Amino acid sequence: MSSAPPIIDESAGGEGGNGLLLFDADCPFCRRSVRWLLARERPDSRLRIAGLEGSVSHRLGEHFGIDFAHSDSIWCFADGEPRRNSDAVWRLAARLRGGWQRLEWLRWIPRPLRDGGYRLVGNHRHRLSSLGAARLEDHPRWVNHLSAGLCHRCGLPGELADEP
Repeated sequence: MSSAPPIIDESAGGEGGNGLLLFDADCPFCRRSVRWLLARERPDSRLRIAGLEGSVSHRLGEHFGIDFAHSDSIWCFADGEPRRNSDAVWRLAARLRGGWQRLEWLRWIPRPLRDGGYRLVGNHRHRLSSLGAARLEDHPRWVNHLSAGLCHRCGLPGELADEP
C-alpha cells in the first residue's frame, strides 16, 4: 500500500470537496493530527491546509479581522464561515470516512464542555507529541495562496483570491 498523498486536481469542483484548515504548522502534535486527518478523509473531501502564520492566514485575517498568527486554535473555513476550536473539530470529523465520521457526534456536546476539552489538549499539545514530526509545507494539499477556485469551493468572497 502506498503512503504517498493523493494528487490534487484543482479543476475538480464538487460541493463535498470544499474546505481550508489553518493550523499551527510549527507544532509536532498539530502536524501529526493533520496528517492523520488527511489520511482518513473521504475521497470526495479535498481539504486544503495552511499554517497560521502564512500568507493565506494573513489574507484571511485581514478580511475576517482575526490575527491568526497569534491564535493557538485550529480554524476551518467552509461555507464562507471561519470555525475554530471544537466547532472546527466536529466539522472536520464529518469529512472522515468509515466509523471515524461518527466523531461528528461531538457537535451535540455543549460548546463550553467541547471547548474545555479542546483547550485541555491544546494546552498540552507540545508534550503530547515527540519532536521530529515531518513538516507539511511540501504536502500536495498545502496552499500558499488563495486561488479563485479555492475561494469558491470554501464559500469565500472572490476578491480574496490572489489570482483569478
